[in-house]
This record gives sequence, C-alpha cells and structure tokens, in this order.
Amino acid sequence: MILTNRELFLLIICTVFYITLFILVIQNNRRKIQLLQSRLDNIHAMQKMAVIEQRQDVSTIFSSPVYLRIKKYLNEGKGLTDNDWKELADNVNNVYTGFTEKLFSLYRMSEQDYHVSLLIKIRIQPKDIATLTTHSKESIASTRSRLYQKVFGKKGSTKDWDDFVLSI
Repeated sequence: MILTNRELFLLIICTVFYITLFILVIQNNRRKIQLLQSRLDNIHAMQKMAVIEQRQDVSTIFSSPVYLRIKKYLNEGKGLTDNDWKELADNVNNVYTGFTEKLFSLYRMSEQDYHVSLLIKIRIQPKDIATLTTHSKESIASTRSRLYQKVFGKKGSTKDWDDFVLSI
C-alpha cells in the first residue's frame, strides 16, 4: 500500500499530536504525584512537631469558657455563634500551636470544613458536630471523608480524618 503525500502528512500530524498529548498527560501525573508527596512530607513533619510541642495541658481546653458553652449549647440543641467560633479557634491554636495554619497549608478549607476540624480536635462527637454546625450527620460524615481524600489523595473513612486531625 502506497500512501499519498496528503495521507503521509496527516499520519505525521496525528502521530505528533498523540505523542504530545501523551507527554502532557505524563507531566501532569508527575506534577500531581509531586504535590501529593510534598503534602505527605508536610503532614509527617506536622505530626512530629505535634508530639514534640505539647505546650500546654490539653485539659485547658476542656475547662475553657467556650468549651463549657459548647456543652451547654449541645444540651439546648443550639449552634455556635461567630464569636464562639473565633474563641474556640483561639483556644485550640493556643494549646495546639499553629493548628489552623497547619490545616490550611494542606488544603484551602471552607468555613464548614474548618469548623468540623476544630470540633474534632476538641473531641466532640460527630452527631454533636452536626448540632453545633447546624448541618446533618450525613453532611458531617461526607465532609470528614472528603477532607481526607482531598488532603491524602486517596479514599479514607471518616475516622481516618478524625485520627489525622487529632494527630496534628
């Protein structure tokens, strides 16, 4: 079979196109792998620092006014106010140095993602997190598993995210 000049030209163009596309896909995958590896390295460093730091006794949080208000709100079935969220974040960051920065360095979270993570850090149960954030239990579960997948690049359970948050 003899190819005409036009057919040969089209064959060369198609071949160059597919080779270029193949190279772009490989480069994109390498970039994603490097980003994930960087995140994982960052996570391991955070976890080591969390073990080393232990600046204050964790019981400080459990006796804080905002924690006591949270317990009261749970009994009343109420959600937290903006001031409560700010006070809680300040308390958590005082006890767990740079907690917020560590979380946001891994993934740019929404306000709900951050609030859920704060409540996990102070060991609030998922059903109570739903009450305090005025979301459904299913929404909270979805948030937790989605965050794990976004940060680690693989499927994980809700408990996997909770364990990670407690480790940093």
